[in-house]
Amino acid sequence: MKHNLLLLSLLTLMYLSCSGSVSANDEPLIWLETIGAQQRLNSIHTIKSVAKVTVSDGTVYTASTLFHDAQRAIFKRQYSDHTETHGVEGKYIWAYDGKAETQAPAFINGFVLGHQIHAQILYFDQLHQSIETTKGVSFDGHKATALVSTDEQQTWSFYFDRNKQPLGMKLAIKGEKPITFAFSNWRPVDDISMPFTVDIDDGTRQFEYNYHQVEFNQGKLADFRAPDSQITDEQRLLRLHRVIMDDHFFGRTTGMAAFTGENVTIVSGGEVYPMKGKDSDAQMTRIMGNRNYTVYDDLIRPQVKVSEDGTLGWVIVQVSAKGIRLDPKGKPTEGLEFVSGWIELYQKDKGQWRMVGNVSNFR
Repeated sequence: MKHNLLLLSLLTLMYLSCSGSVSANDEPLIWLETIGAQQRLNSIHTIKSVAKVTVSDGTVYTASTLFHDAQRAIFKRQYSDHTETHGVEGKYIWAYDGKAETQAPAFINGFVLGHQIHAQILYFDQLHQSIETTKGVSFDGHKATALVSTDEQQTWSFYFDRNKQPLGMKLAIKGEKPITFAFSNWRPVDDISMPFTVDIDDGTRQFEYNYHQVEFNQGKLADFRAPDSQITDEQRLLRLHRVIMDDHFFGRTTGMAAFTGENVTIVSGGEVYPMKGKDSDAQMTRIMGNRNYTVYDDLIRPQVKVSEDGTLGWVIVQVSAKGIRLDPKGKPTEGLEFVSGWIELYQKDKGQWRMVGNVSNFR
């Protein structure tokens, strides 16, 4: 357990440099062309992996990950006698032990993202800030070039050789032993070359990740969450909010439509709009059709309140969004960027939460 906490603590600071938005780094990921991902990157919205992990102290477990972006990621470890799952969903970080879902400390965000190995390869420039190139270095005995991201407390380095083949990564935290990630056993995944073996050395133990499954655009967050019977009403409302966020991010309305009430009141721009739920769904479908979001992220942890009798609830949120507007033919027209605060209003109907109102404003 102490060694697990050590590895976890060394990875915790990663979340300080991660965000759901694309960073303005000038350094290109030149290895993307080498592994066949350059022209395919925009078509990948999900990365799923499953690996058998063998640790130098004799521990063996199965590790599963799911990644959409820095606000939508899962890391699950399945041991012989128990399972530990951690999720990043916006600013709500959770843990699930097979019995109950609990809110996890904020640093677990970095623990989850630190194990998204294949996402690091494809999106290193999006997950890290202020990247610079360092030439004439070495990695695991190979001459290499590194893309380096440094802040006040940590440095992330991504190494590739003269053939622009990725070699591995290194995380250096002040006062701690560096963690090294070495890539090998490259295989095609939808014509993109990905490592199926990753050796991690945290300075105390060695972890060998042997992947038997790496897939693109497969799997969903719901596959890893606690069943509805094991969560509280507050957690249920948090999940409904994440459905709204994901529907916007992925450009769909099917999730929201499943829990929209029969009657909905929308308050926005100083106006009040009572409408039928199906009309609200149709309006959202039209809105989704004329924009394409690249960022739709929580800026704060949503504030949730449920009435004492358990029949009414609300969720207060603040959201940052970026994207582009589309014309009626689906062609890009202009950029779109805003910060919005809103309140989602819910009522429990026959044991199920239904959204019955939304009050919003924009900065």
